[in-house]
Amino acid sequence: MSEVHVWIAIERPIEQVWSLLGGFDWLPRWLDVIASSTLSDGGRLRHLKTADGAIIVERLLTFDEDDKHYSYALLEGPSPVIDYVGTMSAQADGKGGTLASWSSTFVVQGADEAQVTSHFEALYRKGLERLKAVIESSD
Repeated sequence: MSEVHVWIAIERPIEQVWSLLGGFDWLPRWLDVIASSTLSDGGRLRHLKTADGAIIVERLLTFDEDDKHYSYALLEGPSPVIDYVGTMSAQADGKGGTLASWSSTFVVQGADEAQVTSHFEALYRKGLERLKAVIESSD
């Protein structure tokens, strides 16, 4: 099983960060590679379309508004992985800012594990950097 975990410090209160990071349907608002998101099954399934036209379907597994985290499972998509579970979370840093996190565990199938892991790490890092830019510029 592979694991990826990326953190970023955002100089805004946790409520402000979570208001964007915590939206299960809001990836297109801050993740450039996602062109659109549509919910189904009472908001528990998200159907993502990437900028290059790929379709990704994910199921919301857990959502905790109080602890500011949610987890989701990848049901279908172009990545050569199975048993993918991702987590988005936000924690107050004790100084008025927030540590935002994107992590996942998965099993790589039919591809180089190091390359797939590096791909997810780069995606998460770029995405969280964009989230930081969007939030910190929205005053």
